[in-house]
Amino acid sequence: MAKKKTKRDVRREQRDQRVEDEAAAQVAFEAKRKKYRIAALAIPLITLGAAIGVYMATEDKQLGGLAGLVGIGAWILVLLGLIGSSIKPRDRVRAGSIDFGNKR
Repeated sequence: MAKKKTKRDVRREQRDQRVEDEAAAQVAFEAKRKKYRIAALAIPLITLGAAIGVYMATEDKQLGGLAGLVGIGAWILVLLGLIGSSIKPRDRVRAGSIDFGNKR
């Protein structure tokens, strides 16, 4: 016959599961940041190559500049994502203080 779990055992298992979930989330978070870093380094190089290639193939300065401008725009968005990913996410599960002090 199986022994019935006590509340303490259930709480301990839940706590252990939360710790494992947080560790898995941290690993996923670091993998995502690594992808952002790689993209932030690769996009300017690819853009420069594409802009030079377009200019050499068509000899059109405006089209080459447009290709470079689009690449710079994409690079800025990825760079902002990289900066945003460096901010640690807040734990929204726990209750926070709702006392904002005396407004008088």
